[in-house]
Amino acid sequence: MALLYALSIAGQSLLTYQSAINTTNKNISNAFSDGYSREEPIIADLPAKSGAYIQDIRRVSSKIVFSRLLNVNQEAEGLDNYKSVLTQIEDVFNETSGAGFGEALNQFFASLNDIAVNPGDIAARYDALSKAKALIGRIRQSYSFLTDIKDKTTLGVKDTIEKVNLLTSKLAKINDNIKFYYNSNPERYNEYLDERDRTLKELSSLIDIKATFNNDGTVNVSTAKGFGLVLDTKNIPLTFETDGDNNPIIKWRGTDITTEFKNGKLGGYLKGINLINGTITRLNTFTTEFANAINNQQQAGFDLNGNPGTDLFVADNGTATVDASNITLGFEDPELIAASSDPTYPDSNNENIKAMISLEDTKISGLGDKSFAEYYTSEIVTPIGTEVSRTDNLISSTTQIRDSLQQQLNEISAVNTDEEFINLTKFQRAYQASAKVVAVTDELIQTVLNMVQ
Repeated sequence: MALLYALSIAGQSLLTYQSAINTTNKNISNAFSDGYSREEPIIADLPAKSGAYIQDIRRVSSKIVFSRLLNVNQEAEGLDNYKSVLTQIEDVFNETSGAGFGEALNQFFASLNDIAVNPGDIAARYDALSKAKALIGRIRQSYSFLTDIKDKTTLGVKDTIEKVNLLTSKLAKINDNIKFYYNSNPERYNEYLDERDRTLKELSSLIDIKATFNNDGTVNVSTAKGFGLVLDTKNIPLTFETDGDNNPIIKWRGTDITTEFKNGKLGGYLKGINLINGTITRLNTFTTEFANAINNQQQAGFDLNGNPGTDLFVADNGTATVDASNITLGFEDPELIAASSDPTYPDSNNENIKAMISLEDTKISGLGDKSFAEYYTSEIVTPIGTEVSRTDNLISSTTQIRDSLQQQLNEISAVNTDEEFINLTKFQRAYQASAKVVAVTDELIQTVLNMVQ
């Protein structure tokens, strides 16, 4: 009986260390697999000293570090996406590369000086209209570029929402599998935990989330403000729509929660759209005040025919308000420029055109008591550059924190091949020893049987 008992213990040991060897081989095979957490066989004694067994195959990870990584990851991804939108906006008004309309504004006012020198010079008048048309082209091009960026960014929001819904649906299914394999198949269970974490990290790159881990390994996910996205094995999809100005609207069960998203790619897109809207508003303000000031001065003077001046800038859609989307020339006849303040001397009086030139440095109340150039620089160009610089600094610091947390998690979870090969050797030797005990015990049993015969 003692020999049979020894054989039983040795046989159990063979199975135990074979399982340990398989786990170690699995670690080595996945040493470079993204998101894989190493597994550790927990070997325990059976009751009554009847051998050893695999009590558990423990997945080595840290919920605390991983949760912190999720939070920082969503912030970093949001900043990266916001920066991509910022860069596009900055390019629209990059004066050093020839974009923007600062130089066109300067050239327009400079062209009026030639008319002031000789009010009857038709060539100078043609040149002024040409410069006005160039300025209009730059303003409308800026508006067009901004709206194009906004449209593409809004499409990015739509695509992101679709991806979020796919990932929350996937997480719900992962939760279902985790519950199924919990306490029944440790290896499969650990695989789904790895898949859970990979999916959570991908989701955190899209939106800011709050993840709550349950005792069985399942996870509930909500927005940062508590709107549930994954509850047990069910997911609640988000819906996307736009308003009349093509601004994205994100809804949760019919409730508008657009303003809830601050981080992740979605948050970056939304911040970018807010900046675009603000820039378009300021561009329209500039255009309206500029057109009104020039038109008012035009109406105060007389053209080359001695007639009262008419609007130089009008809306191409017939509306009363001229803005960046509709500004166009009110006339193309150079004789209609109202240079004179006296209808008796329309080809020699230059008082009105001089008053128009002085508008270049006039503080405009509708522009916050700034001149046109000052408003363009301080309210349109500079804020964008400042925001780019601020965002770059935030990206740098946030990326460092994320890399540090990822390194901490890797030190806990990643596979160290040197360590695993040592473990493999240890388990193989234990397996070989168990196999030797089986062989020797079998020989002893055969000897005893032969003696009985």
